[in-house]
Amino acid sequence: MNNERAILNLIAQYTHHVDQAQFDQVGELFSKGKLITSFNSPEGKEQVAKHMENNLQVYSDGTLRTSHVTTNIVLNIDEAAGTAAAQSYLTLFQANPDKGFPLQAILTGTYIDKFALADGAWYFVSRELVVGLVGDISHHAKAGSSEAQTGE
Repeated sequence: MNNERAILNLIAQYTHHVDQAQFDQVGELFSKGKLITSFNSPEGKEQVAKHMENNLQVYSDGTLRTSHVTTNIVLNIDEAAGTAAAQSYLTLFQANPDKGFPLQAILTGTYIDKFALADGAWYFVSRELVVGLVGDISHHAKAGSSEAQTGE
């Protein structure tokens, strides 16, 4: 697999693991990195997994009932240095039919990612979410959590 594909796979793995509430796997993606949000910056696999668990609502089906859609990815790779940076758009959709919450976009934003290469594998150094537009996130963020104000 080439470097571009490996990095794009990391970006996609994040969204799949978050939507499925696989917080330990999200944490693994940040074993050498940090997640930067509006209110805190958990670092390392345990802190990132705990951050997700503490802030996001998991439903009886074991998911967040969300779809994190990442688009317009601009990727810059410095193969000689073993580093890369990406910027992409996030559109977060959610539905909770059990509570009468129809499918809708609940948040938009921009991801600003940094990656590094070690022992032949790319990893997240950091992922920053810059929130753009916020809709009804009451079915996504846990009430009272720091992220209830801005999304993730």
